[in-house]
Amino acid sequence: MSVRDSKSSDPEKDLDFISRTKGEVYSESVLSHELVNGAPEETISPLGYHVDWISVIFLNVSKMIGTGVFSTPAAILIGVGSVGLSLVFWVIGFLFAAASLTVYLEYTAYFPHRSGAEVAYLEKAYPRPRFLLPTTFAVQAVLLSFSSSNAIVLAQYLLAAGDVEQTTWRVRGLAVGAFTFIILLCIISTKWSLRISNLIGIVKVITLVFVAITGLVVLGGHTRVEDPHVNFKNAFSGTSNSANGLANALVKVNFAYAGFEAS
Repeated sequence: MSVRDSKSSDPEKDLDFISRTKGEVYSESVLSHELVNGAPEETISPLGYHVDWISVIFLNVSKMIGTGVFSTPAAILIGVGSVGLSLVFWVIGFLFAAASLTVYLEYTAYFPHRSGAEVAYLEKAYPRPRFLLPTTFAVQAVLLSFSSSNAIVLAQYLLAAGDVEQTTWRVRGLAVGAFTFIILLCIISTKWSLRISNLIGIVKVITLVFVAITGLVVLGGHTRVEDPHVNFKNAFSGTSNSANGLANALVKVNFAYAGFEAS
């Protein structure tokens, strides 16, 4: 029986055949289709599995609730010039994120047995030249990632919380120190790095819920704020006509929604 003619209605037989033929299969079954190209699926992890369902949830939550949602709203408001347009931009950003999410959901449906997020999907879509996409992705992730900016924002927040003057070298030194600590923690203990990540995720969710609730309380008139609806009167007054400011604001909105692509 030739490889091209190999077809089975039994998924387990398909997987067994695929493993014996090293994935060089032209079967029409879903499992065969999934394993034809790209990196092979892991059936046994040599490093073991440490991520339970709680950690999976908070890893994604922590990725989505990052520095963007806390640090960009003011810059977005400055860029668009009005409260009304800034709210419109947040709705547009949500629609962009929802459209992008559907693409990732489709990839997940195509390759349900392959983990690794973007790099896995790219490797499946473009298997040749071999290792080109994983290597390119690794290079851009190291050189062009937002991790360095996140570390700098963390350092600025810590110095502000401690009422310490922010100088260039203090911010850089604290950012490098925080980054180094996180890397060493992940190297030394996967279990404790996940526990700390879960704890940080819980703090992020609580903080975001607190911000939302306090905003609603102010709008309800239950505080000392004399006119809580003043920002919504003539909401589009002062809207900027600068294309550069509007474009930068939209980029910042998309950055604030980012994070789901890592799941």
